[in-house]
Amino acid sequence: MSEVAARAKELMELAGTPSALVTGTFLAFASRAIAANKANVDPARMWFALIAAIAASALMAALVTVLAPLAYRSVFIFRGPVETILLVYWVVFLSAVGTLIYSGYIIASCIRELRRPSN
Repeated sequence: MSEVAARAKELMELAGTPSALVTGTFLAFASRAIAANKANVDPARMWFALIAAIAASALMAALVTVLAPLAYRSVFIFRGPVETILLVYWVVFLSAVGTLIYSGYIIASCIRELRRPSN
């Protein structure tokens, strides 16, 4: 196993599952709060949802920041054979990037809901 592949495996074991569980929980809470707020405006719940979405976004931004240098090196610097662990690493990296984008969407939705007037 090459140095890049070993580093990819180490990073995925360290950061993959815990960050996905925490981020998923925060974004699920925020999504449910947005859906519930459409029927009954509750600013307190939406503030908590916004905080959860910001926390999920911060966690994903940190994960993308940690994973990005190795992703760059695996494409532009590493000239060895394509290893399966690197493909899995890229799936995890792209999933983190997608989750970061989705958390930005949830933050925008929370802000829209907070701006909605109460009935």
